[in-house]
Amino acid sequence: MKGTRDLIFRVAKKLFARNGLTDTTMDDVAKEAHIGKGTIYHYFDSKEQIYCLIIEQDMDEIKKELEKLVAAESTPDKKLAAYIMGRMKFMSRFSGFYQMFRKDYIDYYGYIRKAYEKYRDFEMGNITQFIKEGVEKNLFRIEDPDFAAFVIVQAIKGMEYQLALETPVEVERKVGIMLKIFLTGITNKAIAN
Repeated sequence: MKGTRDLIFRVAKKLFARNGLTDTTMDDVAKEAHIGKGTIYHYFDSKEQIYCLIIEQDMDEIKKELEKLVAAESTPDKKLAAYIMGRMKFMSRFSGFYQMFRKDYIDYYGYIRKAYEKYRDFEMGNITQFIKEGVEKNLFRIEDPDFAAFVIVQAIKGMEYQLALETPVEVERKVGIMLKIFLTGITNKAIAN
């Protein structure tokens, strides 16, 4: 993004983080950016479009960082651990913006859902791949890798908002506990079928 479009985007992101999507108007963005409201509509159709682009941009940044972390690991368990730890740490980096996200979640669920669908596919694909690779290498004992990936994705998704409000030290500690559960289970002995 260059010039005026980038300015609008940055100002809108700042205002959304401070006020939320519901309480931010295009007039607010225009005033803060020192431009006419018509100029905004030259680049963007609505504040919801800007909002979705912000989420998509953040998700793209997170994807690139996660790909680097995973590429540095050699075994499926380490890839899975690096992915989950990295994901939760990166999400906490965006905690200011995502506190606003929580506020607007219900009112703008349709827009949010569209922005997250791309990321969900990326996440499911990666975690499924790590699990299947671990099963093939006899590292994981999982009967249904697709379902196991679904469970893990739901668990980390369920924790992302809570962990986004934690300190980096607490995020690492709590994600470490979660990883231990995922990778070693909670029992001391195998459960008989």
